[in-house]
Amino acid sequence: MKKALIAVLVFSISLNLLLIAAIANQNFGLPVAEAIKNISKPGTYGPPAMEIIDGDATINTIDVTMQNLLITGNLILTDQVNEGTINLSSVQVQGEIIIAGSGFTLRLHDCPINKITVQEESPAIKLIASGTTKVDHVSVAAETSLQEDGLAEGALGFRNVQVLTPEKILLVGGFDAVETAAPKANVRVLKGTIATMYIRDTAASSIINLAEDVQLETLSIEEIMTLEGAGKVQAIDINAPGLSVVQGELGEVTCRAEGIFLELQSGSIAKIVVPELENVTSIALAENSSVENMELSSSAGVTGRGSIATVTISSPGVNIEQIPGKVIIPENMVAIIGGKEYMVEPEPEPEPEPAPTPSVKINKITSIKELFVGKTASKTITVQPSGTSLSVSTSNSKVATVSLSGNKVTITGKGSGKTTITVKGSKSGYKSTTRIFTVTVKGPMDVKKFYSEDSKISPGKKLVIVTLYADNPSIYKVSIAGVGLTYDPDEGYFFGQVSRTDAVQSKVKVTK
Repeated sequence: MKKALIAVLVFSISLNLLLIAAIANQNFGLPVAEAIKNISKPGTYGPPAMEIIDGDATINTIDVTMQNLLITGNLILTDQVNEGTINLSSVQVQGEIIIAGSGFTLRLHDCPINKITVQEESPAIKLIASGTTKVDHVSVAAETSLQEDGLAEGALGFRNVQVLTPEKILLVGGFDAVETAAPKANVRVLKGTIATMYIRDTAASSIINLAEDVQLETLSIEEIMTLEGAGKVQAIDINAPGLSVVQGELGEVTCRAEGIFLELQSGSIAKIVVPELENVTSIALAENSSVENMELSSSAGVTGRGSIATVTISSPGVNIEQIPGKVIIPENMVAIIGGKEYMVEPEPEPEPEPAPTPSVKINKITSIKELFVGKTASKTITVQPSGTSLSVSTSNSKVATVSLSGNKVTITGKGSGKTTITVKGSKSGYKSTTRIFTVTVKGPMDVKKFYSEDSKISPGKKLVIVTLYADNPSIYKVSIAGVGLTYDPDEGYFFGQVSRTDAVQSKVKVTK
């Protein structure tokens, strides 16, 4: 899940903002930004240094940037905000951001926010968090997209999301908790991780779609729902009677309520647990689906054409249509397996297992995130036992080459790109072990930093600034969509104005 927050940084920012508020309230001279409490014209609002808006602030127009402000009340985006982008940079809102507009993007950069509320009449809202932004709570009652893009390492972004609408909700990023509380909630997670997702008892017939590679730690189900997609879920707790339809790569699924009907439409389940219950639990496994383990501690009926590797039965009244690979059942108990009565046969004394073959141990090797062309980096490999023979290889020698001297791996940058380095340890009498790490190589013509903002001089255009990795950038030419940028020798970057649609890093061209 998410990396731990860089606590000192965030605590320092919040503390400074609170100190600023305290100083202003004691009339120690900090400006109070009363003049920008009600914004009705597009533009940039906010000073170079921090100021305070005492009470609420309102934005009544599109294309507004607010910066360096502490708002002690709420920030209200009215229904006049119905397209374009609202940018907040280094803005703290002690109340909440209330969105009454529609069809626009709200960008939050380096913003500590207590709560964001998207009202029911405000569809097609896109929320983007970057930098050190932390939003404790987001409540959405209309179609909304939440995206974490360019967060600083350790930043929390959007933490807790509550869904109060049947309209589509799109999520990209790492979330602590997502809660659906509306009937027929429709949540699609396109990328990232979620610690806990709750399907509340008010959210009947909700649909959750997890894209491939999305990881959800815990799904708590209190009402009938459908889980779609190919994502991974470590644990599912079903606490609702009725039909729960699931698919994907699932870990442990526990049926805790009476009268559950669990249907696995596709994918796999590592383990299904049915604890002691009074009523029968029904499980249907679609063709080409699979269950690695089942633990049935009460009456259960299992149907379908999916496969079961192992089932452990500890209660009478179990009827399994399939024939599992292995059935574990007490000697005095009968189950129906494949349409026939099944009783356990006494198992022969097990043959002694041979002693396991030990494995070579290689400590984890961290990746190299930035290596310049022509430069070298090295990693010292810690390996056990002594006398282990090491070998090393690269997946792309055009990006980086590798050499080995004793336990030291040396990597030399050859060209821009990313390659995987594989280290293998072998010793007679031991199982071989491999470790991999990645190396990202940067060339002088690669873009190190890209920045753009709306031009204050030419409407419809953006000012862009491009910084290269080169030690001497002046020998290169930089252009975007045929527009040459000017080199600033004092700052060491290229700058210029291009159309809004072209102001993206992917269109930067660097030549000698």
